[in-house]
Amino acid sequence: MTDRTSSLRQAKSLWIHGAGLSGATWRGVTADLPRAVTPDLPGHGAAHPITPPRVEGFADQLCPRVEDDMVLIGHSLGGMVALEMAARHGRGLRALVLIEAVPTVTDRWTGRVAPRLARPLLKLLPRPVLTKMAGAGQSEDAAREARRWLAQMPRARLLDAFDAARTYDGRRHLARVKLPTLVIVGRQNRATHRGARLMADGIDRAEFETLPGGHLLHIDNPQGLRHAITAFLAGIPAA
Repeated sequence: MTDRTSSLRQAKSLWIHGAGLSGATWRGVTADLPRAVTPDLPGHGAAHPITPPRVEGFADQLCPRVEDDMVLIGHSLGGMVALEMAARHGRGLRALVLIEAVPTVTDRWTGRVAPRLARPLLKLLPRPVLTKMAGAGQSEDAAREARRWLAQMPRARLLDAFDAARTYDGRRHLARVKLPTLVIVGRQNRATHRGARLMADGIDRAEFETLPGGHLLHIDNPQGLRHAITAFLAGIPAA
């Protein structure tokens, strides 16, 4: 029998968004979760930027929001931040959920070269071109969400988020994470699958799940995402 007290609706949860978005991007998933916290990452939404923009610094800013027995959920860049926080908090958390996230983008030569080429484009391309590119390959709803948030974000803050992801390497933390962990990827975005699998394989007894949808799974498939997280939490024995 599953532990009903582990359900997502009853759990304390901290949801960390991806680059270029804000905490409000989770509204379609967390609106009816009374104990959900959806902060803005530094430089996003209403949060002030930090210098230098690094995943470790982002974690420093969000760690005070962590409570005992909390479920930590991160998407993309937010997944890197969640991994960093989970490695610090050890067993104080209830569980870790990583959505469309990888521990590093530097484990392959393409991950080392492509960001160096992409950064000048992010810096120089006209804003309308950037916003259009943000929706490339996404579903209509996900493209609309990405473009809406990107249009509101100052270019310098977007570069900060890009640099934070580019410079982070969380592989050293994987063996230290002893929490029940669920790694989720979108079936339509294969770019994350290798790194996400690396993360799942490196965390002891982590579960790996593929859902229909792309990189913005919380927009493409909010019900499927909710169901996957709820089922995962229900299977965790009570502390």
